Amino acid sequence: MKKVISLLLAVTLVFGTVIPVCAKRKSSAPAVTTAQSMKGVRAAVTAEYPIIFVTGIGQTWSHLVDKNGNYKANSKSDLWNYNLFDREEDPIDYNLFYPDSNAFKNPKVLFATFRLLGQVMLTLVLKRNFISQKDVATIFSGVLSRNIIDENGNLPPDVEDCARPYPISMYNDVDLENFYYSIPCQSIVDEIGAENIFCFYHSAFSFLYRDAADLDKFINDDVLGKYSKAKKVVLVPMSMGATVVNAYLDRYGSKGQVARVVSIVGAWNGSDVIADLVEGKFAKNAPELLYNGALLDAIDEPWCYVANIALRTLPKRTLRAVIDTLVSAVVESVILPTPSMLALMPGERYAAVEEKLLMDSKYDKVREQARAYNKAQLNLIPRLRELEANGTEFFFICGYGFEFGGGDGGYEYFRFMESAATTNSDEIIQISSTAPGATFAPAGKKLGKTGQYVSPDGSIDLSTSFAPDRTWCFFKQKHELEYNNTALRLAMDISTGRVRSVRGSADAYPQFNESRNAKALLRGDETYLTRLQGFIDANKSDPEQAEKVALAQDAIDQCNAMLARTHNDREADDAVIENAYQVLIALGLEEAPKEKKQNAVEKFFNKSLKKLNDRVYETFGAAGFLDKFTGLFKK
Repeated sequence: MKKVISLLLAVTLVFGTVIPVCAKRKSSAPAVTTAQSMKGVRAAVTAEYPIIFVTGIGQTWSHLVDKNGNYKANSKSDLWNYNLFDREEDPIDYNLFYPDSNAFKNPKVLFATFRLLGQVMLTLVLKRNFISQKDVATIFSGVLSRNIIDENGNLPPDVEDCARPYPISMYNDVDLENFYYSIPCQSIVDEIGAENIFCFYHSAFSFLYRDAADLDKFINDDVLGKYSKAKKVVLVPMSMGATVVNAYLDRYGSKGQVARVVSIVGAWNGSDVIADLVEGKFAKNAPELLYNGALLDAIDEPWCYVANIALRTLPKRTLRAVIDTLVSAVVESVILPTPSMLALMPGERYAAVEEKLLMDSKYDKVREQARAYNKAQLNLIPRLRELEANGTEFFFICGYGFEFGGGDGGYEYFRFMESAATTNSDEIIQISSTAPGATFAPAGKKLGKTGQYVSPDGSIDLSTSFAPDRTWCFFKQKHELEYNNTALRLAMDISTGRVRSVRGSADAYPQFNESRNAKALLRGDETYLTRLQGFIDANKSDPEQAEKVALAQDAIDQCNAMLARTHNDREADDAVIENAYQVLIALGLEEAPKEKKQNAVEKFFNKSLKKLNDRVYETFGAAGFLDKFTGLFKK
């Protein structure tokens, strides 16, 4: 089944970036990338300053622990464990979103669930919304109890502190595997030395200024205090990590301990998607997307047609009320009590949300932190200029060219948000946030400007951004920019001082580059490259396999040559990766994709239901069955 991209799943924005990295690897050995084959391409470089990755949602890993602080083992009784049938002896490690199936043992959650089932039945029968926001919030909070902080900003005691206060050269096998799985940069790290690379892990659900204080402690007590003789560090925030770095610079930037900040798709001024979600603002074409789009994309035939038709049994006004209730429950449970989540709202939109939703006394502590961060957001560019004057340089690496949810990265449900059609983004964060101050036209449109800092497609202008000579953009680059090895290499070249500006590095790294998705070559311990190399190692002494060995080697050579090029050509790069895939098939290491065959009955059933669905849409449009006849639910 494809990812569910209906409007209801817009509430999963906070967890969206975690989905691509939740699939479990097949071994606990450190992930192997192209390090061995790429050695010797470039000379090793000494890091002037220790480099600290500050993680986004998709890079933070932790474990569940017992009361003695020991890792809990996998258990078949844990229905939510995505590694249910494999490696039962391993600790349960997870990336942020770890539902707790034991929540339904809690009478409060169990009773709320039974009540909700009754409310759903009443809603379906009486065509009015009987869903209780309180019951939905109770269930949601229970299932996500390991992720939700208490009133003092603390996670539950069985969630391990994810800090790793030492360089990645000291990581154990599991932690090192997780690091390289989330940030596939082993070949680059090999040039710099793993002893110079650190990672500041933090929970996505937190009191943000506590994270900032922890980062300050990490820098002083650990990185500079124990492992480096340097006086400064380089910070590399990724996505949500920019909010932590922003809060750190707001409180501790005057200490002058940061030489460079190298931002990778950083949310410096949040995302309009979050604000739309909190404010309940949906796109004008949301009904069309919901009634004749979302379910068709989300569910396989023929059930997508059945579900789409069944959806129309509710009047549009009732359906909207149900959706508002569900979204409000999620906002109330996860976003409003959590300063780090509120930090993902654009600064200029926070005040309206606070006035409407955060004035209750139970939010006093949250509101205090949220206001402080909002002030830092609104004063972002003048503050960054002041920090630069005191010796901290800022660099930005971004993606652009998409509406929210406009790519194929699994975030199509963001199309339901009001800002989707008017933004220019990496699917998740608008370019004016990842490149603070940048001007943009909606994706696919033109600004009507030309000039040095205007993108080739005419949709963005970096001349208005904070650092136009230190900003690089990748066209049609999805938010998972870590699969673009050119972008990661650029970040590390900036971090080590090899690259200081766009003008000084244009030959190697053009300011406006194309996207690349080398995930199949970089992620995990069974990449195309490692599988091809494994075939070569196993058969290189067999004369009968010489032709196939040569075929595998040629595919590896093409991939490595492509990875070494820093002028991306998406079409050509994809062709090289596809060739490697086809070679795997030819070698018998991969099964050729099989076209799903349907018998005559299935074909007739699917075709008939599709025709019925199309006829229903022609007749009723983006509305429920009753709307056409009652006239009570007109737009």
